Amino acid sequence: MTLNFVLGKNQLDHHQKMMELFKKDHTKNPNGQFFFLVPNHIKFESEINMLKELGSDQDKDSLIATSNVQSFSFSRLAWYFLRGDSTFNAESLTETKSAMILRNIIDKNKKSLHIFSGMSEKSGFFEQLSKQFNEFQNGQVQPADIEKTLKVDDEVFFKDKVEELNLIYSDYLKATEKYETSDYQLNALANYMNQDLKSKNYYFYVESFSSFTAAELNLVSSLLVNGASFNISLIMEQPVLGDLDNTSFYYRPEHTYQQLYQLARNNDIPVYNNFAKTVRVGTDIKKLEDYWIQSSGSGIIQGDEKLDSPNSVQIWKCTNKQTEVSAVSTYIRQLVATQNNRYRDFLIVARDLGQYRSFIESFMEINDIPYFIDLEKKMTDHPFKKLIDLLFKVLNRGMQSEDVIALLRTELMVPEKFESIATYRDAVDLTENYILAAGITKKNWLGDDFEPEADLDEAIDASVIDKYRLINIIKNFVKEFFNELYDFFEKEHSSVEGATFLYNFLDKYGVYKQLLNWQKQATEQNDLSLANQPEQVINKFNEILDEYVSVFDDEKFDAKNFIDILDAAFETAQYSQIPSTLDAVNISEIGMVQPNNRKITLILGSTTENMPAASVSNNIITDDERKLISDSLSEDKFLKDSDEVVNNSEPFLHDLVFTTPSNRLIFTYPGFTDDNKQKDLSSYVVRIKNHFGLDEQDILFNPEADEDDDQVIRYVGSKSSSLNYLIRVSRMAVDNKMDISNQWKYVRNRLYNEEPDKTEFVLDSLNYKNIPHDLNEKTVSELYGDNVNVSISRLETFYKNEYEYFLKYGLRLAPRQIFEVTPAQTGSLFHAVLDSLVKHLNNDSTNLRFLSDEQIQKLVHQIFSDQIVYPENRIFRINDRMDFISTKLEATVLQLIMSMKEQLTHNEFVPRASEVTFGRIRNQQNLPGLSFDLANNHKINVRGKIDRIDELTIDDMNYLAVIDYKSSQHDFSFAEFLEGLSMQMPTYLQSLVANLDILAEGKATQIAGAFYSHIQNPKITLNKKVKPDIELLKKFKLSGLIVDDEELLENLDTRLISGQSTVVPLRKKVDGTITVKENSLITKDDLFRILNYNKHLITKAGDDIYSGRLRLNPYRDRNLNTGLQYSDYKSIFEFDAMLPENDYHEIINYNKKDVLVKIQSILEDGY
Repeated sequence: MTLNFVLGKNQLDHHQKMMELFKKDHTKNPNGQFFFLVPNHIKFESEINMLKELGSDQDKDSLIATSNVQSFSFSRLAWYFLRGDSTFNAESLTETKSAMILRNIIDKNKKSLHIFSGMSEKSGFFEQLSKQFNEFQNGQVQPADIEKTLKVDDEVFFKDKVEELNLIYSDYLKATEKYETSDYQLNALANYMNQDLKSKNYYFYVESFSSFTAAELNLVSSLLVNGASFNISLIMEQPVLGDLDNTSFYYRPEHTYQQLYQLARNNDIPVYNNFAKTVRVGTDIKKLEDYWIQSSGSGIIQGDEKLDSPNSVQIWKCTNKQTEVSAVSTYIRQLVATQNNRYRDFLIVARDLGQYRSFIESFMEINDIPYFIDLEKKMTDHPFKKLIDLLFKVLNRGMQSEDVIALLRTELMVPEKFESIATYRDAVDLTENYILAAGITKKNWLGDDFEPEADLDEAIDASVIDKYRLINIIKNFVKEFFNELYDFFEKEHSSVEGATFLYNFLDKYGVYKQLLNWQKQATEQNDLSLANQPEQVINKFNEILDEYVSVFDDEKFDAKNFIDILDAAFETAQYSQIPSTLDAVNISEIGMVQPNNRKITLILGSTTENMPAASVSNNIITDDERKLISDSLSEDKFLKDSDEVVNNSEPFLHDLVFTTPSNRLIFTYPGFTDDNKQKDLSSYVVRIKNHFGLDEQDILFNPEADEDDDQVIRYVGSKSSSLNYLIRVSRMAVDNKMDISNQWKYVRNRLYNEEPDKTEFVLDSLNYKNIPHDLNEKTVSELYGDNVNVSISRLETFYKNEYEYFLKYGLRLAPRQIFEVTPAQTGSLFHAVLDSLVKHLNNDSTNLRFLSDEQIQKLVHQIFSDQIVYPENRIFRINDRMDFISTKLEATVLQLIMSMKEQLTHNEFVPRASEVTFGRIRNQQNLPGLSFDLANNHKINVRGKIDRIDELTIDDMNYLAVIDYKSSQHDFSFAEFLEGLSMQMPTYLQSLVANLDILAEGKATQIAGAFYSHIQNPKITLNKKVKPDIELLKKFKLSGLIVDDEELLENLDTRLISGQSTVVPLRKKVDGTITVKENSLITKDDLFRILNYNKHLITKAGDDIYSGRLRLNPYRDRNLNTGLQYSDYKSIFEFDAMLPENDYHEIINYNKKDVLVKIQSILEDGY
């Protein structure tokens, strides 16, 4: 029995010295059993390397096989010796089962647990508690040890918490004593070694550890005492036998050294200190470690020094994290291609690889680099896990449509009626569109088939009918599986019955079969990592069900409890991973032990936040509580290091990383975060930079176009990667009107030669202009036919942005409809109520001005109630919230009608007609539409609906006025009319003039004007100087255009004696003179010009549409309102005013006089 230490800095070849000790032992006893013990995650690579080393002593072409030399982790060593032992083959205690047992213990002890019963409701609590008890078990700590701790000081303020924790721990140990745990394996192996007569023939070589848990140390003690030889490599320069300082650079290995040394002394085992002497790393890496140790407080710092090679230690300042990874992947590809390196010679590490996880794989694949990410990947995001969550959400949350669609999109439950996944996806898309537009609820899902609101013709509407067929396949599938879930879970069942039902349910609906299909597809695509996932997920789920049944058995099935358990289980479940190739770049995290066989290490994210990182544990017990427990434990029992010790160990931890490579170490860091916040270089790296006089190299997301050889080469990787940078450089050159450097031209020419089609396609984008291409005559004809039928809003859309008109009414693109209250819906409801009111009054020959407020209120309520039940208004009664909104809408329209009544008392106008259509709209037409000839025998037909026509009779003359309801304050803008943005009022007037003979009914009739009526329920501020009824009426004051007619003006507000009218935009002086607001008064000649110009705008739009010319020309007014603000097509426009080809159509704020002059000029010029 001997204890051999191999000591030395990490720059030295410890493994070589260990191999010398091994060969010495092997020569002495070739029949012995030799075990190399390493941390679990590097076991595979260590075994491969060991076989290579053993083979190097034999013929080059000979096969290598060993039966007495093994490379194991501690857990694998336990399996090796105890695999035939019945105690070792006990059921393993998984984290899932541990959480279930703890949940049961806390539920049963809730009355005695005042602290932990409340904490149990917090997410992740049981996982934390399980980890804490694992720490106790690995530390060999028993409930009696904790009990003893509590007797030390009765005044400790966290005594109650520790007492409760100990109560749970005691019950937990009893409940898990039949299961196999990690400490159970190690303790069982230790006991085995104490009894194994062959142990004197065993030789152990331990590498890459700096500390042990108490359970591991117990096993090490057994191996040390019973084996022939125990050899361990520790990264420390000299033996330390005195008191230790936890701030020491080598504190952790020194502490381990003392533990093992004391064990050997206690058992009279000779101790030998061996020192690694062969330098494993290059001169510059050696200098770096020497300085690092000195600057970390373990030596005298020498003066500043220089490295032998400028490439040995580098610092790259990159634009952002993506630039870091891109530069690193390109660099690796270059060195493999040009310097005879292998991919396995590279190590990429980051403190938190999660910051890079979303894109690091993509950059590796773009550069065709094989890689292995040495981090466990969790199963929690697998679609199978989401499917089960969603099944219970659909069941328990009232079949919310977003839950149903999310479940369908997992694509794990697919109706058999779909022959292909593509057809199924189309059906789900159609279903989602339908339910969003129709506001489908649980009642609808479980009711009859979805049907269109209008009757469909099989010959004409075959496409729509087929869409509804697909939607109803999905609908009935959802209905079927929901009913099956509901019928089972509405009744009380045991946990075993619930688990059995769920398994059979998933099987019945083809979930397992679909997972196997995914596995087959991934295998066919040679994605072995992805191919392994379905089977592992199914196995994990089966394991969870088995454990759930074994723990809860006949207890009542609790869906929430089950989902919580499932969440916790999948949160901790990880896919097993093995490299798909031995020659791959290893990607890992700082803090994970790495083999010292790399040539080049690249450290990502070398910022002040990551290097060093401050450890703040999130454990059940705090550092103070841990210290309280630890202080009373015997030497063979101990817990994990405190945060203080962990943080003090940062320099040592980074030393291990800095010395992983033999040749080169590269620090990279992003200058800015994704949200453009500046990042600073790590203080660790700044220290190294200053000592060795290193320069930072700038690596840009967008390289400069005029860079030379040395700068360009760093951006040249695979064809795809190089093309990515070339297009950025070329864009910069075009924007700055410069040429790219000869070096970039060389790259471009190589790409043209090797991938001509792809390169040409990508570089052609440099000539792209965000200008729509005009349509040819055939396309125009197919889109619009011989005649174009338009509404006024369509015409205004054309003048707001011609390209939007093409998208919306040419291609008929439309945003997805969503079942929600929109201004259009409330507007339609208001119009319907007001229309019904006018028709009711006219049918009953009732004058609104003579109705009492109570009569109006009752009438409006009846009309509103009648309208709200129509299918198109279903949204207003779908729930309590919408009932409340409906009440508010009724109050709004009632207030408008009350104001209408008051307005009508100021003059003799009466509402003559409502919702008057000109041109055919939904098979209705009150008046002929407007129709105008266009060039090339085309026509443009204009249709519309006038909200209300009021009539005033003065002597023998009838005056007609248009009333247009608006949901916001409006006034007629001549400047907007000039540009075609405000054509509604003039077009209504044009319809009245065109149909005056019909409307006149043989009486002398002329136009009074057109007014906007604001639908609102306004608030007014009350004070002593204000009359509420007057102020309220002012809020509803009509605005618009009034024809200059003396008789008309005298009768617009007959109650007005002097001053400002409260109903129309006019003023009466004391002498009786009437003046009208400048922009509101027009002469009959002005009206004639306005209507002629309106015709001009209509025909011009028609001719432009048929010309096929497409212009992206959104308007912009002086208030910076634009044609883009409320557009649904901005993502298609990609309009950018900074581009020279994209300009706004500016609206100049001309006054009425200037507009009328311009209109006259345009009409006279004939364009």
